[in-house]
Amino acid sequence: MNNYNMWRAQAMANRRRRNTAGADDIAQAIHRMVDVMQPIAAPPRAVVAPTRPVTMEDFMKHRPAKFSGKATPNEADDWMRECEKICGVLECTDAQRLLFVTFLLVADA
Repeated sequence: MNNYNMWRAQAMANRRRRNTAGADDIAQAIHRMVDVMQPIAAPPRAVVAPTRPVTMEDFMKHRPAKFSGKATPNEADDWMRECEKICGVLECTDAQRLLFVTFLLVADA
C-alpha cells in the first residue's frame, strides 16, 4: 500500500469515528430535552358538553354529499369518512349519526 492509500484509509477511519461521536452527542442531547419536557406535558383537556343539541341544520351546514349507492367501494369509503369527520367535529351522539347519515342516502342506496 502506498503512502497516499494509507493516508486515505486512516482519514476515512478517523472521519467514521468523528461521525459516530457526533451522532451519540446528538442522541444524548435529544434524550436530555425529552427528559426536561416530560413534566411540562399539558394536562388532559376536560370534555365540555355542548350547550345545545346538534341539529340536522348544523350537520347540513358542512355540505355533506348525498350517497346514491352507484359508487365504487373507494368512493363509498370516502363518503363514509367525510360523514364520520363531520359527526366527529359536531360531537354527534350515535343516534344523531344514524339519523343524519341515513338522511343522505338517496333512492337505491
